[in-house]
Amino acid sequence: MTSHRLIATAAAAAAVAVTTLSGPAQALPPTSRVVKDAVEPAKAYDIVEVKLRSAPKTTKPAVVQIKHGRGVDTGDSIDVWFDFDGDKVPDIHVSGDAFSEFTVYEAKSFTKDGKDISNKDCARLAMGGSVSKVRLFPACVDSPLSFAVAVKSSSQGKPDSADDWAPGTEKFTKKVLTAPLT
Repeated sequence: MTSHRLIATAAAAAAVAVTTLSGPAQALPPTSRVVKDAVEPAKAYDIVEVKLRSAPKTTKPAVVQIKHGRGVDTGDSIDVWFDFDGDKVPDIHVSGDAFSEFTVYEAKSFTKDGKDISNKDCARLAMGGSVSKVRLFPACVDSPLSFAVAVKSSSQGKPDSADDWAPGTEKFTKKVLTAPLT
């Protein structure tokens, strides 16, 4: 055996020994996830599906796509809260109305927003057809490893009971990677 092969073999054996002694490796979150939501025609702006997708490159956005049971109409609103650190407390809140502008806030809870960071271009919201789409730029929010979301849709002039949450009221989805590991 050449000295290079001997060194490589010894290094591989050491890596296996360390992995075995330290226990099972913790799996990373997936790069995409689909959350189905029950069809509820009585809800003001029914959410039927939420798709989370990692950014394909660190310079591209991660995407949250929300499918609705009908096309967007005047008065429809969407709120998306992001959790980056897994503490089940929102870190960023994106809020917007159909055919209007949106706002991005640092978040402290589901009911209290912090500083308006819309001018930093960390996230963008678009609503069209039966889809709402939020693009998140990971580098703008300190490049978190993963993210989870909670989504609420509503329609102006409808009672609060007509709000629709996915995956549930003030509940986050499971996480996905924010961007590929490099």
